[in-house]
Amino acid sequence: MIEEREIRAPVSRLHALELSAEEPIDVRRYVNALRRSRVLIAAIVIGLTTLVLLLSLALPKTYTAQATILFDESPSVTTTIDAQRQLATIQKLLMTRDVLALSARKLRTSVGSLQAKVQATVDPNANIVGISASASSPKAAAATANAVAAAFLARQRAVELSSLKTSKTRLENAILRLAGTAGGKAEILLLRERLSELSVTAATAGNELQLADAARPPTKPTSPRPVRNAAFAFVAALFIAVLVALGRERIAPRVGERRDLERLSGVPIVTEIPDAGRSAAGAAAERDAFDTLAAVVAAQLPPQRQKVLLVTSPLADKGKARVTAGLSRALAQSGETALVVDADLRRPSLEQLFGMERAPGLAEILAAARHGDTETAAGMIVEPPASASSRRRTGILAVLGAGEAASPSLVSPDALTVLFHELRESAFTFVVIHAPPLLEPEGCRAWAQHADAMLVVSRLEKMAPNELVELRDQLEQVDTTVLGHVLLGSGERLAD
Repeated sequence: MIEEREIRAPVSRLHALELSAEEPIDVRRYVNALRRSRVLIAAIVIGLTTLVLLLSLALPKTYTAQATILFDESPSVTTTIDAQRQLATIQKLLMTRDVLALSARKLRTSVGSLQAKVQATVDPNANIVGISASASSPKAAAATANAVAAAFLARQRAVELSSLKTSKTRLENAILRLAGTAGGKAEILLLRERLSELSVTAATAGNELQLADAARPPTKPTSPRPVRNAAFAFVAALFIAVLVALGRERIAPRVGERRDLERLSGVPIVTEIPDAGRSAAGAAAERDAFDTLAAVVAAQLPPQRQKVLLVTSPLADKGKARVTAGLSRALAQSGETALVVDADLRRPSLEQLFGMERAPGLAEILAAARHGDTETAAGMIVEPPASASSRRRTGILAVLGAGEAASPSLVSPDALTVLFHELRESAFTFVVIHAPPLLEPEGCRAWAQHADAMLVVSRLEKMAPNELVELRDQLEQVDTTVLGHVLLGSGERLAD
């Protein structure tokens, strides 16, 4: 679908520049900024995510195994606070140097290395103590956790037995002192009874702490986790990319709305040319757009034997050559005897678009004209067939390429005067000039003096507001009718 706007009678005056009032944050502007920066956003997201994924895959794997110790509360523990205090004490004792030293000797490693790999945790709701150990292999992780658990349980039993032994020695000494004393017989019986209790307690020493679940070799590593890390990296990279895109919009804004393009440049949008893509429907839509543009241009130019149209753009853009070629074909198909001239001598491209070999052309004509050789210049402009004027249904299209020695330095007022004099004398009814960009140093003002009208090929979201203001200044100095913008866009944007 092609968007067309009603075009007034061609005048060279531009629309007055309206200063926009203070407006709230334009959400659509930032949405357009994100869409315009979609390649940058994709590059940041894919790059960072891939980097994190590769680093995760390259890092050595770490396995974690856990042994579980069950704390069976003794009758002396009467409150929850007492149980929690004992669990906290056990957690501290697990990581003491003595316990780690016993484990290190068994594992044949150092205490410092072991301390960095082992961690103790408690679950007060279940009276469970967990011993987690990390290693580079599953078996080593399980062996480390089990070694620390065994060393701790053995040390706790040894400490408890040592305490009971001290108590028994003290009771036995007391019995010896009471032997043979008056009234000591009853006390000795009580002490012997206490000794018997201590013997029973010694037999069950360490039963408060039991290995509930030995550590088993884990089946998968705990780190790195490439998928998880890549997911986190994706979210972080997306956030960073959005910030970069919005920041770029704040620092270097681009014009993304048609109304802003018209307001800042002072000229209307004539029509929009969709991107053809590779589909047959896209190519058909593009042909229809150029046919409509040809009809609009023909209607806007004054009725005369020969019409000269200049096609330019604010900055260098391959779309300018595409519009020039498409419009020329459409004019020829409408019955015009058309000549398209590649005057962008810095970036000649029409010969390639039309599938032609490089040959002498505009550059050689201008060089001959600069030297006053008007005969040579005139002879290089190929006239259309004599019968062309009668074949109004099919038309003729001729191409004058940039030439073999194309250079902007060849352009001079005298050479252009000779060129356009010879063109006016030719039988071509329509001459389309593929001109240099307006905002380049050499620009196209010298060409515009000889043209009947001008089209400006533009793209949304490719120009900054200050560039459009500069474009407006250049258009105000152009001595020809500015028909308006030919907007290059996509099929999606046409539906707005």
